[in-house]
Amino acid sequence: MSTFQLDPNQVAYGVPAIGTTQVATVTTSSVQMTAFGANTTMIRIACAQGHCHFAIGTNPTAATTTSPLIGINQSEIIKVSPGQKIAFIKDATITASTVTVTELV
Repeated sequence: MSTFQLDPNQVAYGVPAIGTTQVATVTTSSVQMTAFGANTTMIRIACAQGHCHFAIGTNPTAATTTSPLIGINQSEIIKVSPGQKIAFIKDATITASTVTVTELV
């Protein structure tokens, strides 16, 4: 279990440690990354080259029409559960998209 300290709005003050990082080239088909570790409760997603969409779950499938979008050169910190996975997909009009997912433990 993570030891994040939270402010009154339940937002993490800081990250005690950076865990495993996965990097992937996003395609026009939904592709899952490796499951998060047993101690992972938050992740940082960073997107470069072109925006993409993502889904999180035990067997996620990202869709360009219904999944959240992360913009080019943007990053997000998202709450997850240990063992979940993340999937990414890009729009056909996007030439290239690369993502980095870092586990925060």
